[in-house]
This record gives sequence, C-alpha cells and structure tokens, in this order.
Amino acid sequence: MRKIQILLLLIVSQIAYSQVKNTDELYKTAKKLDSLIFDIGFNKCDLSHYKSIVSKDLEFYHDKGGITSGEEAFTASIKNNICSSPNKIKRELVPNTMKVYPLYNKNALYAFVQEGEHEFFELSNGKWNKGSRAKFTILWVLEGKDWKMKRVLSYDHHL
Repeated sequence: MRKIQILLLLIVSQIAYSQVKNTDELYKTAKKLDSLIFDIGFNKCDLSHYKSIVSKDLEFYHDKGGITSGEEAFTASIKNNICSSPNKIKRELVPNTMKVYPLYNKNALYAFVQEGEHEFFELSNGKWNKGSRAKFTILWVLEGKDWKMKRVLSYDHHL
C-alpha cells in the first residue's frame, strides 16, 4: 500500500510541475520575455531593456558561436553582430514549439525553463530569405521581483 501511495504522489507531482498550458500566466510571461529579447531586441535592435531582463552573470552557449558570459557581453554581441551588420537578420519563434516548465522550491516558484525552436531570416534584395532553424532552452530566474535570463542553450542549427 505504501508503494502505491508513493507512486501516486510522484505521478501527481509530475502533473503539477510539468509543462504549463499556453493559457497559463507563466506561459504568457515567457512569451512576453521572449518578445522582449528577440522581437524588440534582436529584430528591432532596441536593446535598452536588456539590463532589466538579462542576468549580470548570464551564460549563453551557442553550438556555432561558442560561449558568451555576462549581460554586457551578450548585449554587445547582439549590437555588434546583429544590429551593426549590413545584412539584416531576424528571428521568429516557430509556432507551437514553445514549452514552459516551472521550477519550484518548497512550493515557491523561483524559475522556469523555456524551450522551443526558432528560425532565422536574412534580408536580401528586399525579401526575407529563410536561413537556419535551431532549438533553444532558456533558464529564467526570479531575481527579486524581476525575471532574468540566466542560462541559454542555442543548438542544432541547420538549414
């Protein structure tokens, strides 16, 4: 009987702490943060809000570009490699690929994992041409009352 109770507890806890629905408030928060990093920052080159949502000790691991450490280096990388490039690049989240997993400590939400796939496009002769597609995983951590992008994996880039 004790084994059945433990098994049921594990199943219930897995359901309670698994991926949230796209109607959940945490999912909407992740979507908003994703938009701030990519739609506003990466695509429109408005990096003014990065200090408020990127952790000072960010670690960004990229399968083609190596490791970027810290908020300042990350912001400089976007500014110098994306925003200053003569070849305009944009990123789009692939529909229906984003998943959000909450992380709790003693029933208190302290972080979440966002994962998904994104595609990159390059502007050429006035037309956006599809470039690479990749997977990503982001660890967002609550620092005080603010969500901060703390760890990022960007991998499986392919055409």
